[in-house]
Amino acid sequence: MPETPVASAARGARTEAPKNTPPGRLPGRRDVPSSLFTRIFALVLTTVAVAQLITMALLALLADAPPQAIGIAELTRAIEAGSGKGLIFRPVAAPPPRDPSDGPAAMRLEAAIATRLGRATEDIAVSLAGVQDGKFVEIYTVPEGGGPPMAEPALIGRFRIAVLGDDGGWVLIEPKDDGPFDSRERQFLLLFLLGAIAMLPVAWIFAKRLSDPFGQFADAAERLGRDPNTQPPNIIGPTEVIRASDAFRKMQQRLQAYVTDRTQMLAAIAHDLRTPLTRLAFRIESIDDPTRSALASDVAEMKAMVNATMDLAKSESRPSDRQRLELGSLVENVADNMALTGRKVSAEAGETLVVDGDPLALRRLFSNLLENAENYGRVAHAKVWRDGDMAVVDIEDEGPGIPEGEEERVFEPFYRLERSRNRETGGIGLGLAVVRTIARAHGGDVELKNRPIGGLRARVTLPLASSAAPNTDRKRR
Repeated sequence: MPETPVASAARGARTEAPKNTPPGRLPGRRDVPSSLFTRIFALVLTTVAVAQLITMALLALLADAPPQAIGIAELTRAIEAGSGKGLIFRPVAAPPPRDPSDGPAAMRLEAAIATRLGRATEDIAVSLAGVQDGKFVEIYTVPEGGGPPMAEPALIGRFRIAVLGDDGGWVLIEPKDDGPFDSRERQFLLLFLLGAIAMLPVAWIFAKRLSDPFGQFADAAERLGRDPNTQPPNIIGPTEVIRASDAFRKMQQRLQAYVTDRTQMLAAIAHDLRTPLTRLAFRIESIDDPTRSALASDVAEMKAMVNATMDLAKSESRPSDRQRLELGSLVENVADNMALTGRKVSAEAGETLVVDGDPLALRRLFSNLLENAENYGRVAHAKVWRDGDMAVVDIEDEGPGIPEGEEERVFEPFYRLERSRNRETGGIGLGLAVVRTIARAHGGDVELKNRPIGGLRARVTLPLASSAAPNTDRKRR
């Protein structure tokens, strides 16, 4: 069977893998030995190692902070002076209640302080902290004039001492609060937080290196959905991502080959049918029979279907010429050209909407929809507007609409609604199939819905170009 021009063009449109390319690798791709598991495992090990280093540094750098201690001699001098280093003096209504756990140590300290101050024991009240734990503590100090160290009672930790003043009021003496990072525990927490903050950039870099290949893979899948003939992804990343990328590329090539083979077969069948149909038409002309006109009409319909099939195969085999275009201007131009021939067609566009598409294919899409709307709905009006990241074109007519439940079937090839869309009115059932094929090849879709006020609405949705943004409004009459 001779090869048709359409089949030859379709065969030339196939994507062939370059020679000398190893299976599962794209040309120029460098091998990456690390797998996703290895990278995650390395991230966990690095985090644990850094955490251990921080802990070891904390233990090495932060020595145990001894509890604060003050001897009785220094304490009594501060009480007599009314102030002291590291001490707070404030009046209170009553002395602090004694804790039973303070035991005899508190009473011995009260007696020692009272003796040094020359006061009665009842004028002194001591409350010990948990650090001292009810024990009587002594520290060794060197006398100011020199000599061997001497033991004296002392208080440690957060003690409280109340002294009865000459005016009958009580004065409470207690150590000042530590600074925010004076204690060992707070220093430990501070350094740990600083270590965690220092790890954030490292974690961010690891996470970005792990997530970037998946983002590239998702972008490639999005591009394939919008254009089946787009370049296959060439992703550098973990082994698992490279394998998925290679599988994705092979799937794309198989799909392209499958579609090309079907297009070739369709074109070949349609091409070969034209010759016997032409012979049959000549033979019918020589027949003198009442059924002659009916036979000729059937042959003419078959020829129209074959020609439409050939046109469909040609359009699918033609290399796609994708470019950025302003959708509103394209729809308006199609409507203007149809209006010049006397058709009742109009269009309006608001903001500027830019899409990536094949101008010839999109013109055919909107021409088919506007022509159908005007043929079967008397008047056709197109409106272009934006819905999020999608461009929407609504084409409305004033006809009878379509029966409920037929909204999807009308997109099937060669399916016709006999009441209005029959061959006498020019339809053979391929127009809407072509429309949906073009829309979906651009990453969009087409749907039909009866309007509540009467008539039919055909809604076309197409993805906006990545840098498309709202622009100044413009109206079309």
